[in-house]
Amino acid sequence: MTIQRVPSNDAQNEFQFVMDQVCSGLGPVLITGMKGNAVLVCEEEWRRLHAALKDLELTDEQKSTLDQLERIVKTHAGEAHARD
Repeated sequence: MTIQRVPSNDAQNEFQFVMDQVCSGLGPVLITGMKGNAVLVCEEEWRRLHAALKDLELTDEQKSTLDQLERIVKTHAGEAHARD
């Protein structure tokens, strides 16, 4: 999916239009500004994304296991690099 880009000045001047487009199924809009960017999504999409992120939350045990795996990979990567 291609995200539409809108400069922040245009988004501010035409906010209702941009919001209507997002809510009618256009998809998210990237609002670009001088100090950073923001993405405008419809409420339905926000709820779907939020639910998906909640499903991805890790338990403390899963985080610990991932941390251990990352340390093992870094250790072995360092050993392999030292042999080269």
